[in-house]
Amino acid sequence: MHRGITLVVALGIALASPLARADDKGEAARRVRFSVESARDVENDWIRAVVGITAEDADPAALADSVNRAMAWALERTRAAAAVTAKSGSYQTYPVHEQGRLRRWRATQTLILEGGDGAAMTQLVGALQERLQLQSFGFEVSEPTRARVAAELIGEALAAFRARAESVARALGAKGYAIDEIALDTSGGAPPPIIRSRMEAGVMAAAAPPAVEAGSSRVVVTASGAIVLE
Repeated sequence: MHRGITLVVALGIALASPLARADDKGEAARRVRFSVESARDVENDWIRAVVGITAEDADPAALADSVNRAMAWALERTRAAAAVTAKSGSYQTYPVHEQGRLRRWRATQTLILEGGDGAAMTQLVGALQERLQLQSFGFEVSEPTRARVAAELIGEALAAFRARAESVARALGAKGYAIDEIALDTSGGAPPPIIRSRMEAGVMAAAAPPAVEAGSSRVVVTASGAIVLE
């Protein structure tokens, strides 16, 4: 079977006429590539915060126990916040050397919090700062909202692509055009704003909830492709 397919392809290449190759070159000369964008600013409706703990101890077992207890305490309070979901982040333990000798161990563990209720999230983060550090607090557009807006922008991007194609054809004196290829990219957009904490390890204290403003993010759909002028 494979030999038959190879033979057909080879035969097709062998029978390709100079006229066909010339026509391919002519089409390539009439091909125009371009891209257009359709964008919209959308209110951020999703929050992602990262809290964590950093501790040191000469006894690695005692250190692990201390970190685990603090994280268990945080998870217990997080479960009480119905509007917030949590998942464990990184957990690292490594030695601390001074003057070439092992002096103690340091451990860090993070907890990732997500939710759409700003009041519930800021209140929980403020409570958790009694024993954990706030590492980052960011706003973004939720996946359902982004998908809905992107679906609306796809139609706008395709209409913009057609309008650009007609404009290009007129400007170059062509009778018309045919779309040769087109691709859509919905991954564009400005990154969500992130607030990062500068609190040093060990400065744990009860803290007021962070004062934040959700703002908006830009959702972008790009239509790119090529047309062949007629």
